[in-house]
Parts: sequence; C-alpha cells; structure tokens
Amino acid sequence: MTDTIVMRHPTLPPTQEIEVGRDAMPHYTQAGWQLVPQEELDERAALAAAAAREAAEAEQTASTQQQDGPDQADDETPVEAAADEPDDTEPAEPKKRPARRAKAPQEEES
Repeated sequence: MTDTIVMRHPTLPPTQEIEVGRDAMPHYTQAGWQLVPQEELDERAALAAAAAREAAEAEQTASTQQQDGPDQADDETPVEAAADEPDDTEPAEPKKRPARRAKAPQEEES
C-alpha cells in the first residue's frame, strides 16, 4: 500500500487532482474532496505505459531506418522536415507589458 492517495474536488475540472498523504484523507473529505477510484488510476497507468511502449517502438524504428539510409519513396526532404519543427536555438523572449500608470487625481467641479 502506498502512503499517498489521489483526490479531486467536484467543483474543479476532473483533471485537477491532488496527491495527499493517506493520513490527511479525513481533513480533505470534510472539505469536499473525493478519492479517485483505484481502477481509474490503474487504467491511466496502463494507457501511459502503452503510449510509452509505442513511442519507444517508433523511436527504435526511426533509428533503424536512419541507419539503413533514407528510403527512396520518402517524398519529404530534410529541409521540409525541419520546417515542421520549432526552432529551439534561441529561447523565446517573454512578452513585456507596459508599466501601469497612476491615474491623475480628478478635480471636483463646484
């Protein structure tokens, strides 16, 4: 048994979950948090493992094809393939917002 549990709150999005210590469960249930069923967690873990396995197989297939040489049937040139991927050579500059200006005091009309 693990010492942590996964909980979600009905007023929050279903994907927004927290992991808390099993000892803290009474505190969170009084605040409305509900335990995520273990079956759901097991299903997610199985899907994640299957996706990781498929990604590893695809990566291995791609590396094998690179070692064998490019296929003649491949219509895409390396320049076209590179154009689809974002350029990570320089980090993106964060957008700077203009400084907030204080409002001028309003004059009262008499």
